Amino acid sequence: MNYSIVDYETYWRSEGKLGNLAVLLQLFNEVSDSYRAVLFPPSADIHPKNKELADALSEYHSRDRFIPCAYVNPTLYSAVDELETAIKTYGFHGVKLMPTIHRYNIDSHLVDPVMSKCHEFEIPVTIHSSGEGGYPQLISQLAKRFPEVPIIMDHSGYRYFQRQALQAGKDNENLYFGTSCVIEPTYIDRIAQEVGVDKIIYGSNAQGGIPKIGLMVFEYTNLSEAEKSLALGQNLLKLLRMN
Repeated sequence: MNYSIVDYETYWRSEGKLGNLAVLLQLFNEVSDSYRAVLFPPSADIHPKNKELADALSEYHSRDRFIPCAYVNPTLYSAVDELETAIKTYGFHGVKLMPTIHRYNIDSHLVDPVMSKCHEFEIPVTIHSSGEGGYPQLISQLAKRFPEVPIIMDHSGYRYFQRQALQAGKDNENLYFGTSCVIEPTYIDRIAQEVGVDKIIYGSNAQGGIPKIGLMVFEYTNLSEAEKSLALGQNLLKLLRMN
């Protein structure tokens, strides 16, 4: 493996001052001491813990291994301010929306102010798919309204909405396929064939998911080494404007 791995989806746990940063780093190091990952605050909180994550990372010795991104609940009046603070004050690089947990449809116009701010900041948006409020066909409608905002479709509609997800990818140039929790290499091959390998973004869902296992799935795909390099890091770095 002669390429750098960059993971689009890991989660900080807020127990204790530093949370699970050491646990995540250990999981990363099982793969490589150069493994880096996007890190989100806890996903189940109504009021996102972006500041708490920023504070924990500011005191952590290996903070350069993490790429912090905001978690925003657009049903709150403070959502746009929360995002702006995360980007401008904390130095975060993107945003995650979780319609299934926060109980809204992702194609609702209440999401528009957040998406407009993402356009302004030129940052990507990660959206949970395969659940109520976040079905791929709804993500597709949002992507059509904001074609200038890159959207990572978390889990790629896996496992029961693959057909919807593939159609959404064909219909929207700004839609990318996040592979966390995707354990069938044949589906990754299908995404590459029908939508393009430049739209595949590797993720682990750590610490719930295990990076070493997520990467193992790619060893059973038909992707070339050059294509794996794109899917396992280069595509994401391009979206984050870090390449």
